[in-house]
Amino acid sequence: MSFQLTTDRLLLQVEDSSKAEQILAFYARNRSCFEPFEPTRPDNFYTLAYQKAAVQYEYSEIIKGKTLRYYIYLKDSPDAIIGSLNFSRIEHDPFSRASLGYKIDGDHQGQGFAAEACRAAIPVMFSNYKIHRIEARVSPDNLPSIKLLERLNFRFEGLEYQSIEVMGKYRDHFRYSLIEDQC
Repeated sequence: MSFQLTTDRLLLQVEDSSKAEQILAFYARNRSCFEPFEPTRPDNFYTLAYQKAAVQYEYSEIIKGKTLRYYIYLKDSPDAIIGSLNFSRIEHDPFSRASLGYKIDGDHQGQGFAAEACRAAIPVMFSNYKIHRIEARVSPDNLPSIKLLERLNFRFEGLEYQSIEVMGKYRDHFRYSLIEDQC
């Protein structure tokens, strides 16, 4: 299990509840940017208590190999979270798959950070976790995310009708996949 990855410009780090305040600040700062594309959040999502409990639970799930979330930092500014990349719903044989999610701070979008982070983290799923297939779901309105998945060689599989609740309403999403031998 890799708790820290580095790239040319980034540091990707698994975090524990000691970073809950920074995580809350990241989400609060980007609320209007993320919410149109994120699953509906509970009312208390933007509280320190929620973030502390969520990070503690997530860390225990990381230890069990059921999920993996990296918080993304600039190498030259390692105190501020600029993104998050996660693999959830990790399943092994016979399914051997995981779901990919990512988000980059609004002030840092369009600079290639999501692609750089994904290129570092995806091999961890294939080699360390022995996952065969990574899936990603994306809103048809999220053109930058669609372009990112295509640059990463994810293959378009189709439309999932009303698959994810976003802002209180079930919305259609495109499904993409990356198979281990395609990357």
